[in-house]
Amino acid sequence: MNPTLLEGAAAPKSTAVPDPVITVEDLGVTAGSQILLRGVNVRVPDRALSAVIGPSGCGKTTFLRCLNRMVELTPELRRTGSVRYRGEDIYAPDIDPARVRRRIGMVFQRSTVFPTSIFENVAFGLRLEPDATMDIGARVEASLRRAGLWSEIRDDLDRPALSLSGGQQQRLCIARALAVEPRVLLLDEPTSSLDPVGTRKVEEMLSALRNEIAIVLVSHNIAQAARISDRTLFFYEGRLIEEGPTPQLFESPRERLTEEYITGRFG
Repeated sequence: MNPTLLEGAAAPKSTAVPDPVITVEDLGVTAGSQILLRGVNVRVPDRALSAVIGPSGCGKTTFLRCLNRMVELTPELRRTGSVRYRGEDIYAPDIDPARVRRRIGMVFQRSTVFPTSIFENVAFGLRLEPDATMDIGARVEASLRRAGLWSEIRDDLDRPALSLSGGQQQRLCIARALAVEPRVLLLDEPTSSLDPVGTRKVEEMLSALRNEIAIVLVSHNIAQAARISDRTLFFYEGRLIEEGPTPQLFESPRERLTEEYITGRFG
């Protein structure tokens, strides 16, 4: 198996333009006769936040689920094309999907907090692969710090996670994903059900994290994409219409559909 996927090694530092952490080529997804994605080609840069925008039903979440093989958990979906993590095909027969999902973690729209303590929620993934040399307590603390939650719950780690606020639960889910040290973090509308304060805290955390790992964020909030992303991808009817640096895409989009969507004249 590919040691990069197994070990999650960071990309070597270089003064040259880094290779993409994920390369998608001619990606397509169908459900019976329905086309969900068609001919998607994109390169996801490392240590940057890429926002995925577009109207409901355009394929944003399907695209995200393809990036760590979660799409294959839905039996009726058929995928074509390739997704490569640092040059390696993540769908190759000898690649363990569980290992892929450790390197390319995902946080969903609704927080999936387990009915255990705050500490055990974050430690969950760490306990799946026992390592006598691992300091689980230190890893939990580091993950909670990276998720911007440590200062709020440091004295209540044994408290039930379900007692946290909605925004705190979402950041707890992000801390749990970070605990296994992924190199890519996928987020499917993580702030859609949060109030402005919770949204701001998540955005601040993501703005810091994007200097460490690659982040791909699906968002219906166009203003959010403009605020915090480095690159933006615009999808429509299963196709990637346009992608590029966020300032360029928002200020001078190449495609008419993109301009209509970001200016609210769409549909």
